[in-house]
Amino acid sequence: MFLTEMKKHAVPSFKHSLPNKLDLITAAFDDALLRRLKTLSAPSISLWWLSKAVEFLTVAHAEARRLISSLEVTVLDDALACYLDDSVKLLDICNSVSAEIERLRQRRIVLALAVHLVGDGKVRRAREALTEGEARRAKANNAEVLVKDLALALRSPPPCGKISKVARVVRRTVYAVGLVTVFVAGALVSAMEGTPETVTVRAPEEFSWAESLNELATAVSGELKRRFGKEERTEGLLLEEVDDVATRVGEACEIAEEDTERKERLNDVVKEVERAMGSFSDGLEGLSKGMNVMFHGVLSNRNFMLDHVRVKA
Repeated sequence: MFLTEMKKHAVPSFKHSLPNKLDLITAAFDDALLRRLKTLSAPSISLWWLSKAVEFLTVAHAEARRLISSLEVTVLDDALACYLDDSVKLLDICNSVSAEIERLRQRRIVLALAVHLVGDGKVRRAREALTEGEARRAKANNAEVLVKDLALALRSPPPCGKISKVARVVRRTVYAVGLVTVFVAGALVSAMEGTPETVTVRAPEEFSWAESLNELATAVSGELKRRFGKEERTEGLLLEEVDDVATRVGEACEIAEEDTERKERLNDVVKEVERAMGSFSDGLEGLSKGMNVMFHGVLSNRNFMLDHVRVKA
C-alpha cells in the first residue's frame, strides 16, 4: 500500500542569502517550474493529463541540469549523489509504467475486437472478449515501493557542517526536483494501477511554486480517491479514456441484443465507440512518447552530471 502522507518532519530550509548571480539562477529555475505547473490545473485521471504531468517532470529535470551546468561544481557532493541514486529509481518507475502502457495496448486490441464482433452480430463473443480483457490484470511490480523510497529520501537530514553557496544551490535544486518527482511519479503509478492512495508531498513555502504544487497534489489525491476509492469504485474502473470506450462497447452490446429496429441507434453507438477509441489511442501513444522522452532525458542527465563533475575536477 502506498504511503498516503509523508509524516511530519524537519523540512530542509534554503532561506539563505545568495550572491546576485546565484539568486538569479535559482529564481529562473523556480519561474520555469511555476509556469509549467500552471498547465496542470484541473487534474483528471486520464491519459491526457498524465502525459502533461510527465512532460512537466521532464522539463523540471532538464531545468535542474541547466542550472547545475551553469555552476562551478567541482565535486560529487551528497546532493548530486542523491540525485544520481534517485534517478535510477525513476528510470525503474519509467520501465514499470511502460509495461502498464503495453498492457493497455493489449486492452485496446481487445476492445477493438469486441466492437468488430458487435458489428457482425456476435454479441455473446463480444461480451466474452470484454470479460477476458478485464481479467488480464497487471502483474504486481515494485513501482509503488520505488515512489515510497523517493519520498523517504526527501526526509533524510542534510549533512552537518558548513557548505559553499554553490553547494547550497545544488542541494536546493535537487530537493526541489525530488519533490516534483515524487508528486508526478506517485500520481502516475496510482492512476495506471487504479490505486486510490498516493504519496502526498508538501513543498516549503520558500519556493515560489510551493502553493501551486501543494494545491495540485491535494486535488490529484482527491481525484484518485473519488475514482478508485472503495465507496465510489465500481468493478473494472480504469483511466477515463479506457472507461469511456468500455462503457460504449457495453452499450453497443445491450442495443444489439434488443430488437433489430434499433439498428440505426447501434450504428450511432459504434461511431461513438470509434471516436472514443481514437481518444484512447491518442492518449496512450502520447503518454508512451512522453515516458520515452523522460527516460532518455533522465538517463542523459545522469551521464551529464557525472561528466560535468569529472571535467570540472
